[in-house]
Amino acid sequence: MSTVEVVLNHQGLGELLRGLETHELVMDRARGGAQFAQSIAPHRSGEYAAGIHAEDGGLGGPRQDRAVGLIVATAGHSAAVEWGNAHQPHPHHVLARTIDIVEAG
Repeated sequence: MSTVEVVLNHQGLGELLRGLETHELVMDRARGGAQFAQSIAPHRSGEYAAGIHAEDGGLGGPRQDRAVGLIVATAGHSAAVEWGNAHQPHPHHVLARTIDIVEAG
């Protein structure tokens, strides 16, 4: 039986995580997640769903060394839709459900 030795190239890995191709993949996932969130969002007025979009998060992670894509909800009542409040007693957890889908692939 033979053995395999793996030697990590940390500099190369860092370049990959910050690279254009990785950035494009991350942003594609964020845009797909935003579309999914819009599809499951409540549409009482349409404002909440219309305010969901993907944004470039620049570099992030514990070392600020990797591409980040964000899924953002900008309607003034987004927090109420997500978590509920006195006027919105039933939270929808749209972004939480979306992250589950995005992370699952």
